[in-house]
Amino acid sequence: MADSKGTSTMTRKIGLVLAGMAVAGMAAISVPAVEIKITEPGSDGDKPLLTLKVYGYVKLDAAYDTQKTSAGDALFYVLPKVNGESDNEFNMTARETRLGLELTGPDIEYLKATAKIETDFYGGNTANSPNLRLRLAYLDLAMPSGTAMRAGQDWETFLTVIPKTVNIAIMADVGALGLRRPQFRLTQDIPVYNKTKLVAKLAAARTIGEDIDGGMQDDGADSGYPSVQYNLSLETPLLTDKATKLSVSGHWGNETVDSVVSNAPVDSDVRDYNTWSVIGSLYLPVHHKVALQGTVWQGRNLDTYYGGIGQGINRTLQKGIGASGGYIQLITDLTDCLNWNMAYGIDDPDDLDLNDGNRSKNQALITSVYYKITSAATAAFEYYYMTTSYKGQSAASDNRFQGAMIYKF
Repeated sequence: MADSKGTSTMTRKIGLVLAGMAVAGMAAISVPAVEIKITEPGSDGDKPLLTLKVYGYVKLDAAYDTQKTSAGDALFYVLPKVNGESDNEFNMTARETRLGLELTGPDIEYLKATAKIETDFYGGNTANSPNLRLRLAYLDLAMPSGTAMRAGQDWETFLTVIPKTVNIAIMADVGALGLRRPQFRLTQDIPVYNKTKLVAKLAAARTIGEDIDGGMQDDGADSGYPSVQYNLSLETPLLTDKATKLSVSGHWGNETVDSVVSNAPVDSDVRDYNTWSVIGSLYLPVHHKVALQGTVWQGRNLDTYYGGIGQGINRTLQKGIGASGGYIQLITDLTDCLNWNMAYGIDDPDDLDLNDGNRSKNQALITSVYYKITSAATAAFEYYYMTTSYKGQSAASDNRFQGAMIYKF
């Protein structure tokens, strides 16, 4: 049990989080939505050629942790205590501020063309002068038959649901697989009955790896071919008018690791490490204001997919690290202005694939509240309790108190 001094310190830190949010709320500035239409004059009136819509949000996050985490503003796992002593921290950032552009047209009779570009400021550099980061950049070509093509950088094709969290890490390394990557995707909607349909997706995606062998080449690119991602989803109105989604998805790819002498690969000692996953996902609206969602998964060599708690290949054992996990989340809109969520997630690497000191299990219990101050401004608060276990060492736990102010446009 914490002593009175420790409790007082934690109270002051939480107070700083809330105070920071209040300051951000007073500083919010109204930004109108911007839509630009480019038209072609004609005898029947102006014919629309291209529509550009600017969207995004301004966001300030402030977080207090009772134990140091990876990686500060984001939250992936808890770092071990040093000499048995906790090491708290306080972070504040506006790096999640997002700017996007949606483009529509020009269309032809049997083909609709759209595109999207989206960025934030998690591209590195200093805390108060961050760089832009590319989130999304893709084009879509869609036909009335339900066939569509997407080319560019987008969320993983195997994703059906994404956790709703205040923290930008969205439960990565603690139960939620996947992020975004360059890909070429084909989608086909298959009507089944009434409003029920199957949605089949297949993509060739970049296998993003690391440079484990020091050969100055991404080990995923070194494999010489892309990874394959797939998603087969059944969508049907079940308990509400909003569709229930049940899917089976996953991916398969390869990373090539060479032995290197003075940055010259030695072909006689080349090892291939598969990366794969099988995922089951569910989105279940049980009421027009209540929904359950989650995933369960199993796979191997998943570090760049945010599985295995950021651990992919064990060079000592010369094998990919297997892992399993998932998460479940309850999402509720208590009123038109108030949203409350509760989630649990787990990422559990295979102990036989780990060395002593490696991360062996990561678990988190999360609750969050969003309150709309106006139609554009929102205040949010989130509490994380996360425990990260280490093979052959003591586990480390963290209490994170995070607040945010958001202005959407």
